[in-house]
Amino acid sequence: MRIINIQRKKKFPFALIKFYCVLNMSKEKFSRHVGLQEVFSLGYKSQFLNESTQIFPISNGESISIEINDEENTLFFVAFTSGGRIFSDEIIVATNHLSLSYSIKVKEKLTGRKILVDEV
Repeated sequence: MRIINIQRKKKFPFALIKFYCVLNMSKEKFSRHVGLQEVFSLGYKSQFLNESTQIFPISNGESISIEINDEENTLFFVAFTSGGRIFSDEIIVATNHLSLSYSIKVKEKLTGRKILVDEV
């Protein structure tokens, strides 16, 4: 087994935004399972978010570790804001990476909010 370590940088302005790491699932499948009610409730009501073994919540300032299989894996991050969902780019974890660490944060840009993912 391999490990992915994820640290969500502590930011006061974005402290209440719900963040999730989604492992080995397409954004389309995720969006099908998380309906419009979750857009307006900021992710609080979804059973799918709470029960899926492929979705990991990340609180403000929290670090988590996720065990992944030895095959190629994919992951992306999603945040629920009052303006809707924000998705990060998809990350491919190749089979030759033993363990990886990422740092995530929300950044305000002229075009809106964006999730930035940095490999540490």
